Amino acid sequence: MKWLPALLFLLLFVPSVRAETVYRGEQTLWQDTVWQGEVLIDGILTVAPEVRLEIRPGTTVRFTFYDSNGDGIGEHEMFVQGRIVALGSAERPIRFTAAGDNLFPGAWGAVNMMGSDAENLFRHCVVEYGAMGFHSHFGRARIDHSLFRRNLRGLMFQDSTVNLLDCRIEDNFNGLQFRDSTVVLRSCVVTGGNWAVRCVYSTLEMVGCRIENNRVNGVNLRDSTLTARGNLIRGNRSGIYVQGGEAELTGNLVSDNLEHGTLFENAIVMVKKNRIIRNGRAGVRWIDARGELSGNDLSGNLEYAFVNDGRQDARLGSNWWGTADPARIAELIRDRRERDDVGAVIFAPPLTAPPAIEAATGRHSTVSE
Repeated sequence: MKWLPALLFLLLFVPSVRAETVYRGEQTLWQDTVWQGEVLIDGILTVAPEVRLEIRPGTTVRFTFYDSNGDGIGEHEMFVQGRIVALGSAERPIRFTAAGDNLFPGAWGAVNMMGSDAENLFRHCVVEYGAMGFHSHFGRARIDHSLFRRNLRGLMFQDSTVNLLDCRIEDNFNGLQFRDSTVVLRSCVVTGGNWAVRCVYSTLEMVGCRIENNRVNGVNLRDSTLTARGNLIRGNRSGIYVQGGEAELTGNLVSDNLEHGTLFENAIVMVKKNRIIRNGRAGVRWIDARGELSGNDLSGNLEYAFVNDGRQDARLGSNWWGTADPARIAELIRDRRERDDVGAVIFAPPLTAPPAIEAATGRHSTVSE
């Protein structure tokens, strides 16, 4: 029995090794649950209504690849009908990722909020290799200091209210897509995708964000309401496209986009004190929009500063065109003088110097990896 004290010492003082938590097939969490360490989802996991799932810092949630219909997209995922609270830290982020060597966009499904009444919380999370990394349908979520990368769609919402703060959404096929939703983006970066931010029938507030280097449009809204302040929109094919609905743009830098910096079609807009410069085809393309465009810097666009492609005349306030010479300004405008099927552009006396506009650089998002 001399070995008994040594055995007791080992049991009492040697740290235990936490085993991996595994869910296989279709399973449901019926009671409040805490995850810590390694979690493997080899199937579909549902968090039942009124159940709270807490995920602690440093946890890694992995999804195995399963493709039943041969479309190359993984189907193992989570459905949250209760509430998820995933609060990582800068030093120990929470990771949602693919299992094994299946490290490609679409290797698993999504973290889905489905009819979840409570506000779901994500902080210092990394979501990667999903089909829709984060998906909310009739849900509410607050997401901050998180990274969404290498997903087919970084985030997707419908009939939801979502707030994102200090997030990076990078190298996804598409960044954010949503409809019938209320979304706030503050100090976020969306880069390296096709469509960066794309929505319909929604309300979007975007403050201090960087939307850059996307292959199609930076910000694309249809029949929606946009409030954009202090953002940097650059290096996309087109910068901001508002079709229908309303838009208020103040203090933004829209520059170096391959085609149009901004495009307003059948929309009501207020565009004041922005720098819309160095865009490839035009700073502003206007198609039967209404509203105010004044106090902006429209200089340095490569083909035209302003293009009227609508049937109605466009009436502009005082802007800086890179010159105060009316004849030179007329050369920077394309309207009825070149095409008899579009309206004229009537511009107020120009500003005589560039307006004092605070530089919009988009705040850098601090996200753990």
